[in-house]
Parts: sequence; structure tokens; C-alpha cells
Amino acid sequence: MAIRKPKATSDHFIKALNPRDADTKYMGEEPYFPLQPDADGRKLALTNSFTWYNRFYGKKDAKELLCQYLDSHDRTADAKYLRRVHESEFIMTLCWLARMTLRGLELNDHEELTLQNEISRLLKLVHKPELVEKEKEPSNRPNVQEIMREKALEAAGELESIFDEWITDIKVTQKTVDIVAKFNVMPQHIPLIVDIWKRKQQEFEQVSEGQDEQLNEAYSYLGKVKLRNTLKFIEQVLSDLNSYISIKKASKAPRKRKAVPVEKIVAKLKYLKEHKDPVNKLDLISVHPTKLHGASEAWVYDTAKRKMHHYIADEYSKAFTVKGNTILGFDNTASEIKTLRKPGEQIKEIMGSKPAARKYFKDIKAVATTPNGRFNENMVILKAF
Repeated sequence: MAIRKPKATSDHFIKALNPRDADTKYMGEEPYFPLQPDADGRKLALTNSFTWYNRFYGKKDAKELLCQYLDSHDRTADAKYLRRVHESEFIMTLCWLARMTLRGLELNDHEELTLQNEISRLLKLVHKPELVEKEKEPSNRPNVQEIMREKALEAAGELESIFDEWITDIKVTQKTVDIVAKFNVMPQHIPLIVDIWKRKQQEFEQVSEGQDEQLNEAYSYLGKVKLRNTLKFIEQVLSDLNSYISIKKASKAPRKRKAVPVEKIVAKLKYLKEHKDPVNKLDLISVHPTKLHGASEAWVYDTAKRKMHHYIADEYSKAFTVKGNTILGFDNTASEIKTLRKPGEQIKEIMGSKPAARKYFKDIKAVATTPNGRFNENMVILKAF
């Protein structure tokens, strides 16, 4: 819904927005602050207000409301520049906060500083062409790349709205992959979204470390459990974005080509056929890489580094795809690498039943790292199923 610039009322507060939505019957009109909430009730009052705006308005509306805030403070030039910045760069919560000041809310020193710092950050983006909406020039042919890039930024904006719902304790039902698929985002444009979430991840990691006083105060309303779960939420979004790339690459089949034999697909995959180690009592024979292509779980042992690679297919791909010397379609969160201290004994346990192997590997006390999917000539494929 479009946001029109409202006129000031007689009591000097901006006239309330009218969402024209039946839910206003239950959620009430736009938040209004003729009296300031006390210290105990301030957090609740702000949370309820953010919930109201998130229910009826989106990213584009938030951008316009922040620009109106600047207009009302005789900063028309800044508002003009901000309207050139893409809405995906705007933090909706701060836009709502700016709007609430026009409805009577008095910000404390920290809130005012945070808002002004955010406005300064957005103004700096005007000088970064990749983050600013380009003025459309008359053309008879549409630029396909610009259209697809715009779709990626729209998907990023919707993901940002989902994150705002998460922060305000609204149950999130939409999945990341479903959102980017809805906008048909191309794999080469996913890094645009990943960069946004990487910056968000770094910010919340700094909050978790507790060394930045400004960030600590800005997110003081988040408890330790909520903060820890928020980092997990961000990690899951990043994992889903990587999974989406794998899905798109795997599903992009060449047009009018004959089916390629599995033997040819895995021909470039490097692996070790046999490995004997009398010291650790190892006598390993690799399964053929054709078993790896299309499998949903695999155990691969790096004989040079004594590292066990456990691959699990993600819930979207369902199976691995071999491409060159790499496998695609594995879950970055569930798949792990651990160093084996006693490979002779430990590999024997892992070669047992599937549930027992998973439990045994999980209980190994070693630092787990995330695999990258690349193979080398020292790796034995123990099992693939």
C-alpha cells in the first residue's frame, strides 16, 4: 500500500496512517505517544509498536517513512538522496522508530545516536553505485541482467522482513529457499543477499562477544538465549542460500542433450583406490565414485591428514551431485570433518551400521569443521549410500 505524506494535526503530531486493513479492528490505529512510556513499560510499548508497523507495512513503506522524517526536520536534500538508495538497505525497525518520533515518542540519547548513525550510513551508500537504484534511461529493450538483479534485491528485502519478525518474536513460517525461489533469483545474484547476511552475522557476533558498548546497548533488549538463537537463525539462512545455489546448478540441465553416463560424470574426481597402513592396522579399499553420485550420505577418509569427512545431503537436493573434482548438494550445517586420533579403531566403528556410525562419530571429542566438497588423491571413499 502506498504511503502518502500526512499533514500535521493541531497538537503538532503527524496524522495517523490508515492501512485500510480489517486487522486494524484488532490491532488498533497507528501507535501514538501523547504521554511517554515509563522505564519499565518502554520495551513493551516499543515492541508492540514495531509489531503494528510490521503487520501493515513493508520495506518500501519503511524507506518512505524515514524520508518523511527527514523532510519534517528540514533535511529535504538528505531525504532526496535517501530515496535513491534501494529499500533492501534500510533497517525497518529504525525506520519505524523515526516515524514514532513524529507521533510523539521522545528518543533517549542512545536511540537518537543509533538513528542518526543509520541515516549517515545510508547517505554514504549514495556514492556506491552497486547499492543505489540507477535512474532508468529510455530504452526499447529491457536489460535482463538489471531485471534479475532487481529480483534478487526484492528477495533480500522480503528476507529482511522475515528477520524483523524473528526479532520481534513473531513466528516465522516461510523458508529462505521458498522466498528466493519465488523471485526466481539466479545463482550468480545470490552473493548480493549473502553479503547482507554476512554483515548481519558479523554484527551479532560482535554483540555476542560484548566488546562494543554501543552495540551492547542497542541490543540490550535481547536475552542471551534469544541472541544465541538469532545467530543460529542467521547461520541457517546462509546455509539455505548455499543450498539454493546447489539446487539451481543441479537442476540446470543442458537442452536437447543425451544423458551423460555416471562413469563420465565422476571421471575427474580424484580419490585413492587402496590404502594400507601397518602402523595403524588399516587396509582400506575405496568404493567407486559412481556410488557417490546420487547418494545421500557418505564417509570419506583423508589418509594424509587423518581426517574423516562425513557428508549428508541437504533437505532440498536430497542427493549429492558430482561436478569435476567436487560434490554438491551436501548440508553445510550437518556435514562435518573430524581428525581421528586412532584411525584403526575408529574407522572400524564407523564401518558398522549407519545409526551406530553416526552416533560414534558425533561422540568423537575433536574440533568439527565444515567440508568444502573438494576431493584429492589421498581420500578413500569408505561408504556412499
